[in-house]
Amino acid sequence: MRALLVVLGLGAAGYGAYGLLTDGGASPLGQLVFAAVLLAGHDFLVVPAVVLAGVALTRWVPRPARDPVRAALVVSAAVTAVALPFVIGAGRVAGNPSAFPQSYGRGLALVLAVVWAVAGAWTVVRLRRRR
Repeated sequence: MRALLVVLGLGAAGYGAYGLLTDGGASPLGQLVFAAVLLAGHDFLVVPAVVLAGVALTRWVPRPARDPVRAALVVSAAVTAVALPFVIGAGRVAGNPSAFPQSYGRGLALVLAVVWAVAGAWTVVRLRRRR
């Protein structure tokens, strides 16, 4: 299974490289710079933030609440990463008000409130089961 996944991954990477090199509008140097910045941002910003969050979680969150808080943090990060471009209005065109017709900030806040309410309820259930 692992060999099959490696072959499929290499095939997908090769297909992407072929498309990058043969597409007339592509800028391989620009793509390389983008990839380097993305990797550096991941390695020097995201990974340390996740490690510090794990240390803080282990140090300050009581054991019965750790799993719910961990799950809520993961879901919150994923939802925020997807919603953030809409919240900040990236790509908004002044002449087209229908491009971003919703209040995405309020929607994100509502989703995060539900996620953390579920984590709180999960923690309460765990505490009651322990007793």
